[in-house]
Amino acid sequence: MELEEETIFTVMDLCKFGVKQEIQAQYGYGERVRKERSQISFHCKYPKCPAHFNVAILDQNKYKLIKIVEEHDHSAPNDKSQYSSVVYRKYLEHYFQTDDNQRAIAQLNAFKDLEIPLTGPSIPEMYAQKPRAIKRFAERIHALQTRYSPDDVVSLQIFVQTVQEESPDDLIAFEVSDNNMCFYYAPFEGKAYAHSIKTFHIDSTYKLLRSNIPLYAFTGKIKDFHIFPFLYFFCQPDTYQNIQVCVCAYLRWVTIEPEYISMGCAPQIAQAIEESIPQAQIL
Repeated sequence: MELEEETIFTVMDLCKFGVKQEIQAQYGYGERVRKERSQISFHCKYPKCPAHFNVAILDQNKYKLIKIVEEHDHSAPNDKSQYSSVVYRKYLEHYFQTDDNQRAIAQLNAFKDLEIPLTGPSIPEMYAQKPRAIKRFAERIHALQTRYSPDDVVSLQIFVQTVQEESPDDLIAFEVSDNNMCFYYAPFEGKAYAHSIKTFHIDSTYKLLRSNIPLYAFTGKIKDFHIFPFLYFFCQPDTYQNIQVCVCAYLRWVTIEPEYISMGCAPQIAQAIEESIPQAQIL
């Protein structure tokens, strides 16, 4: 669809517009930050549906609509397996940043502010949030607002420095260059116990919420069980060289040479272990 005139959104305007698109689709939209964080693309999450709209980020509370495709190539889903609304979550983030004490009426305010219709037979699944989910969301926003710095890198650097000062026996580091960063942390409490482990396991546990970076854990393995992680780390880019930096720093600190290491199927993990711990047998 060609844009006939310039459309500028505030955060609230953007959320209202997004909800209208979702209600038209009867399906939730996803969000993707594009082109060095200068644009956001919102797209229908129905498989292969072309419907989407893009906005340019002008400042913290101002967006410009630059493209929209409103045609959907699917009918309303017959089942209740809906993706939750990323637009609804964006509203909640804005809501708790400005009024974090009103958790009990957050969902009611969302329906009112976003003009979500409640006259139908049921609340759309993508907007149905349980109180516990809203509570966790509010706590996450509060944690982000009370961290050391609004900048992710600066906040983590301050955290690392704080741990180094308060717990000097722990292993922790955050190394940053222009296009590279590595973070690793191992508590002192597990250092001695690591010497009794013959088989270790390395794999990504989940992706960090804000940057979609894999978070790795280096754990002990006993029979069919993985015991507590001895090391947490993440790196960007997610290359075998950066994985080597983190794992080797831990092994030097704990002074062990693992006999066996099991892992997931990611090729960068296997290459990192093969080159940095050649004596270990990979399971």
